[in-house]
Amino acid sequence: MGSPLQKILSRRGDKKGKGYGLKLAAVVLVAAAWTSLLFDIPVRYPRIWFPTAAGTVVYCGVLHLLSRRREQTIEVLFAIVILYAGAVHASGRPWLQLAYFPFIIGLIPLYPAQVIIPLSILVPFTEVKAFVITHENVAWQAAFFLSFIFTSSAASLFYGLQRKGRERAVAELEKIRVEARDRAKDVEMESLGSDEIISHYFASRLRADEEIRGILAAIKHAVFADGVHFFEHGGETFSLRSTTEDQGKLIITGRGIMAQVLRERKTFVSGEIDEKTTTVGYIRDRIQSLIMMPVLEGATPVGLLAIDSPRYHAFGESEQKTAELFSTQIARILERERVYTVLKQDVTALRIIKEFSAGLAASIRYDIVVQKLCDYAKQAFGGQAFFFEYTEARFEVKYFPGEIAGEQQIDFSGTIIGLAMDNKHKEYVSDVRQYGMRVFPPQFRPAVSRSVIVVPLFYEGGLLGVFGIVSDQREFLDSRQIGLVELMCNQAATSIANARMHEEIAHLATRDGLTGLFNHRIFQERLTAELKRSERYATQLSLLLVDIDYFKKVNDVYGHPAGDLVLKSVAKILKYEVRDVDIAARYGGEEFAVILPGTDNSGAKNFAERLRKAIMAEVFLADGKPLKVTASIGIATAPADAQTKEELIERTDQALYHAKRQGRNQSVNWGIGR
Repeated sequence: MGSPLQKILSRRGDKKGKGYGLKLAAVVLVAAAWTSLLFDIPVRYPRIWFPTAAGTVVYCGVLHLLSRRREQTIEVLFAIVILYAGAVHASGRPWLQLAYFPFIIGLIPLYPAQVIIPLSILVPFTEVKAFVITHENVAWQAAFFLSFIFTSSAASLFYGLQRKGRERAVAELEKIRVEARDRAKDVEMESLGSDEIISHYFASRLRADEEIRGILAAIKHAVFADGVHFFEHGGETFSLRSTTEDQGKLIITGRGIMAQVLRERKTFVSGEIDEKTTTVGYIRDRIQSLIMMPVLEGATPVGLLAIDSPRYHAFGESEQKTAELFSTQIARILERERVYTVLKQDVTALRIIKEFSAGLAASIRYDIVVQKLCDYAKQAFGGQAFFFEYTEARFEVKYFPGEIAGEQQIDFSGTIIGLAMDNKHKEYVSDVRQYGMRVFPPQFRPAVSRSVIVVPLFYEGGLLGVFGIVSDQREFLDSRQIGLVELMCNQAATSIANARMHEEIAHLATRDGLTGLFNHRIFQERLTAELKRSERYATQLSLLLVDIDYFKKVNDVYGHPAGDLVLKSVAKILKYEVRDVDIAARYGGEEFAVILPGTDNSGAKNFAERLRKAIMAEVFLADGKPLKVTASIGIATAPADAQTKEELIERTDQALYHAKRQGRNQSVNWGIGR
C-alpha cells in the first residue's frame, strides 16, 4: 500500500492534489502582501506592489468563485482589505480607515458571522507596523479597531439571529403549505354524501385558527414586531380573528388607516406614527411603526393584517415583503375554510333534501306536504318559509312567518311574489331594501324581510301555489342553494298535486256527489264508531233522520233540476247548523241523517227544531220562481231509546214515520211519539 508520504506524493498530479496546491498558493500570496505592508513596500514601490496586490485579489477571487463550496472567502476579502490598506499608507491619510465600517457592514447581509468576525479581527493587523514598530497614534488606533471589531461582530450576530428567525418562519410557512395541500387532498377523497365532511368542517375551522395563530407568531419573530393581528372583515365591521397579544388589550374602531387600507386595497407602511393625529383603527399600547395590508381572496378583501412596534422605523422593505408572503398564506387558509363552509352547507342541504324527498313519498295529505316543505327549507337554508295555496282563483294562507292584519283577500300585484307569478319563474332578491318593491301585500307583516326567494309551484301548467323564504341577511343564498330550493319546490309541486288528487278521490269515495255530505256507507261506519265511543265513555248519542216533505211533487212540478237545487240547499243548511263533532250525511233520496255525539233527547229536540225552522224559512228559486219546502224529522237517543245501531236507526225511522203521519213539518222524538 505504501507509506502515507508515498500516498500524498502519488496524488500530486491528480485534481485533489492540485486543489491543495492552489489553496496554499492563495494563502502564501495573501501572507506576502500583508508582510509587504510592514516594510512600506506600497509607499516605496507602488508601481510594483499595487499590480501585485490586485493580482492577488483576482487570483483569490477566481479561486473562490470556481470552488464548489465557495472556499477562500476570508482570503479574498482580506486581500481586498490589504489592497485598501496599502492605498491608505501610500496616500498618507489615516482617516481613510473609516471606510472599513461601511465595507464590513455591507458584507454582513452576504456572509455569516463565521466570516465577518474573523475578518474584522484580521483588519487591525494591517496596522501592525503602527502598533509594534513606529508606535504612532497607538491609543487612537487601538480605540478605532476595538470599536470596529465590536461593531462588526455585534451587527453580524444580530443579523444572523434575524436571518435564522426568517428561515424558521419560512420553514414554518412551508410546513403549513404542505399540511394545507395534504388536507385539500383528503377533502377531495371524501364523499359529499358522507357525514364525516361535516365534522371535518368544524375541525378545519379550529385548524384554521391554529394555523393563523402560528403564522402571526412566525411574522412577529421574523420581523421583530411587538404585535401582529389579523382582523376579519364582515359587512361594515371588523372583528379580531387572531392576535399574538392579549385580545382584551385591543379596542377596534375600524376607522382611519384600517378603513383606508380596506378601501384602497393598498399596503400602509410607516415608521413614525403619531397616535395623537393619526387614527390607526385599533387602540393598544404605544405604536410608532406600523405595517397594515389587506388580505385578498382574488380581488376581494377578506381581512386586514396589522404589524406594529413601539420602535421608530422598525420595519423596512424586507419586513414588508415578509409580511406580504405570510398574508398570501392567510388568504389561502381563509379560502380553504370558505370551501369547507360551502361544502358543509351543500352537504347539509342535500341531506335535508334527501330526507324531505323520502318524507314526501310517504305523505299523501296536502297539509303535511306543505308543512314538510316549509320545515325542511328552514333547516336547509335558514330564514323563514311561507306558502300560499292557489285554488278556485284565489289565494289562501297555508304557512306564514309573522302577523296578518286586515282583510284576508290577498292581492299580490306590485309585490315580488306577484312578479314571480307573472313571470312564472323564481325571483331572488338579495337585498329588498335596495329593490324598491314590497315582498308581501300591506296586511302581511313578516318577522324578517332583508332578502327573499319566491318560487311559483306549477303542475301540468296549473298554478298550485307560491312558496318562498325570507331572511334577515343579505345574499343569504348562492347560486347552488337557489338551485336546491327549486329542486325542493319541483318535488313538492308533484307531491302537492298528488295529495290534492288523493283528497279528491277520497272525497268522491266518502261524499255524496250532489250535496257534498258524507254518503250512506260513511254514515254507517261513523255511526258504528260513535256508538262504541258513547258506550266506552258512558255518554249519550242522538240520531236524526230528516225527510223533505212532498219532495216528489217538487220534482214533478218544477223538474229534477229544481229538486237537485233543493237537496243541495238543504245540505248547505245542514253544514251550517251542525257542530264540528257532528256528522251530517245523505241517507238516501230526499232523506238526510245527522249524528249528534254527546247529545241527549232534549238537546237533539232543540237542534231538530232549529234545523226544521231554518229549512222552512229558506226560499229556493226554480226557474226564477220562489219555492219553499218543509221537513219532517225523527229523533232517537242511545242508550235511552236503543242499545244497538240497528235499533237506533229503526227507532229513529219510526219517529220520522210518526212525524210524517201526524202532518209533516215537525220533529218527533221516538221516546215521546211511540
